[in-house]
Amino acid sequence: MGIAAGHPLYVISIDKKTNTIVAGPKQEVYGRELIAGNLSFISGARPKKPFRAKVKIRYLHPAAGALISPQGKSKLLIKFDRPQWAITPGQSAVFYHGPTVLGGGTIC
Repeated sequence: MGIAAGHPLYVISIDKKTNTIVAGPKQEVYGRELIAGNLSFISGARPKKPFRAKVKIRYLHPAAGALISPQGKSKLLIKFDRPQWAITPGQSAVFYHGPTVLGGGTIC
């Protein structure tokens, strides 16, 4: 990007409409929550009440504890117990109970 900052920079966000990339220090890449859509559950039934589960936000990401709450009919709000590195729109969020996959969705 041709930026000299004196320290590593990380992509914080991308705004396609304005063709803008926001970069910042590593600590700004952490986030505590996300919205997931395009949901699929192994049982076939979407949850109607909040529940706790472990969530992975990419294949090699360690599962992290979170409260998962329905948001309307087609989305979930996921609030992590601790900030997570690089929550990225378009990636999958997969929900686990122990080793069992409950379901998942796409990070909005």
